[in-house]
Amino acid sequence: MEEELGLIGASAEDTEAELIRKICETELLAEENLLSAFLPLLVKICSSPGRYSHPQLTTAACLALSQYMMISPSVCEDNIRLLFTVLERSTLPVVRANTIIALGDLTVRFPNILEPWTQNLYARLSDEVSSVRQTAVTVLTQLVLKDVLKVKGQVSEVAVLLIDPEPHITSLALNFFNELATKDNAIYNLLPDIISRLSDPERGMISEDFNTIMKQLFSYITKERQTESLVEKLCQRFRTAKTERQWCDLAMSLSLLSMCERGFKRLQECWECYSDKLTEPGVYQPLLSITAKLRRGAKPQFKAQVDDFEKRLTAVHTRGLENVESPEMDENQRNEGSTEKTSTCTPLPTRGRQKSRRGQTKSSVSSHGDDSFVTPQKSRKSKKPVITFSSDEEEDEEDAVMTESETPKVTTPISRTSRRARLRN
Repeated sequence: MEEELGLIGASAEDTEAELIRKICETELLAEENLLSAFLPLLVKICSSPGRYSHPQLTTAACLALSQYMMISPSVCEDNIRLLFTVLERSTLPVVRANTIIALGDLTVRFPNILEPWTQNLYARLSDEVSSVRQTAVTVLTQLVLKDVLKVKGQVSEVAVLLIDPEPHITSLALNFFNELATKDNAIYNLLPDIISRLSDPERGMISEDFNTIMKQLFSYITKERQTESLVEKLCQRFRTAKTERQWCDLAMSLSLLSMCERGFKRLQECWECYSDKLTEPGVYQPLLSITAKLRRGAKPQFKAQVDDFEKRLTAVHTRGLENVESPEMDENQRNEGSTEKTSTCTPLPTRGRQKSRRGQTKSSVSSHGDDSFVTPQKSRKSKKPVITFSSDEEEDEEDAVMTESETPKVTTPISRTSRRARLRN
């Protein structure tokens, strides 16, 4: 029954694999075996390029050392630093290219040992020799797409190859991002870090090259939710950006997004992040181009919002943030103050009418009622409650007019006697 279920075969394969692994780690490179005798020689040749400078000897020694490292994890740990030193300092392009291939195999074999050295592997993408760059991008593409290497911000080095002078390297980099875009949210998650790395002043990338790279990368962002989230993330990075060039790169990145109403709303909500940098033309012009795109085919109501936002951008760009926002804030405060005054003064006539209708005279209202009205208004400059007296005068005028209900419907004729009749009496 176990044989029919395949349990015997599966356990036998596991046992065999474990036996092979144990032989590789403990027996093949043991001191009593012949292979162990050549390891010190290989290490000496690779670590002394000045003494052993023959190209074929150096190439063969580096390849042999990498194969020894594939056998045992302990040998790999002991010589990994030496192999990366060869990768960075060797003057022979063929040695550097072969070492990259060997390190790719070691990454698959011992990923935990190679993980701290990932950055050094990405650094070969900027090698001065095109054949080394081509080998590096090919190896890294296989490692990333097979999920051997975690996709991190170092992918910005691959993005730089999109503007490589060699067309075949550019096509390899483009193929890398086309395949990476098939993974869920991979490029979306990497974009903020890629922008920060490429706009770093120490890199010294010109703005034209940056724009070319970003146009290609932003073409992979097609979901509305991703666009909305990127708008907020890029706006928040205005707070940490230190140079004008970084501000301009962030603004240019925002203009490359296919923004919709939700993205525009998020751009308005993040106004405080970039409003103090609108005086720079490199920030103002890209944001102005966003309004031009949004205005095309927009509904009248949304178009009005875009127009107001554009006017606000232009006002801050021409006059500065302080000169634009301060008067508006003062005006708002004044409007709020006037609203409070109106709400405070409005109940006064009503109270006056109620008291007058209860039978109180005008003098009692002015003498007793005014004190109660003035009490909450101590902060005012006026000493006399002028509003109360004016309301009382209005009450007299209003009370002198009879309403329709108070007007008698049936009139009784009044008989008048002449003057002569009164004299006779």
